[in-house]
Amino acid sequence: MGAAKTGARGAKGTGGAKAPRRRARTDEQKQSRLADILDAAERLLDGCACRDVTMIRLAEDVGCSRTNLAHYVASKEEVLLLLYVRSLQSLFDDARALLENRLVEGAKPPKPTELAKAARLLAPVVARHADFGRVGALLAGVVEANVTPERLVACKATVADLLQRASDLLASAGLLPSPACASEFLLGLSWYAAGLYPAAHSLPIWVEASQTASCPQQDYELALRRYLEVQLAGYWALEDAAQGRTEGSAG
Repeated sequence: MGAAKTGARGAKGTGGAKAPRRRARTDEQKQSRLADILDAAERLLDGCACRDVTMIRLAEDVGCSRTNLAHYVASKEEVLLLLYVRSLQSLFDDARALLENRLVEGAKPPKPTELAKAARLLAPVVARHADFGRVGALLAGVVEANVTPERLVACKATVADLLQRASDLLASAGLLPSPACASEFLLGLSWYAAGLYPAAHSLPIWVEASQTASCPQQDYELALRRYLEVQLAGYWALEDAAQGRTEGSAG
């Protein structure tokens, strides 16, 4: 199953060299050029392996020189880091729009059917943001090489802010017992998606070998749905158990 991509601002073509573009001057122009660079990286990742995404190919796709590209990003690893952060922001925006319509009633804990419905609605939202899992799987190597401390700190600050806002959102929507639980849940989801994405979107040679060996292929969205349902129900079960222990000790 192919995952839909988000974040690109326009049709995704096959790339290729473009006419040279002048260096952006204003902050608005710089942000627009950076978005173009991230869009180009996303297009390249859609069509080739990560190792084949190079700064030279990015420059060609964007339509600027390699030297000009360095004014916006210092390395391919910085591009991947920024692509991941953009995916998180887009995912948060889509999830917030979904959760504006309360998915569970006010009763605590929510009914199992309500949590199952929430998982069913949230899974495709997560799956649509391919770079949440795709680039998430590369992050350990990304932050260890060719990322400036300034860029890393800025990205970390953005991720921390998104984590806090998303945790508050999930707790206020009644899907999890508290922001602390929601924060732990979201971190677990990021790790799960990063591990699941490569398994569900294998290289052609791996898919062929799996089919020949009769090994099952993962369905990314379905696996996300099951994971979300189990985790949501599990955190409420843990909350109930903790309250039971508290009441028992008080008695």
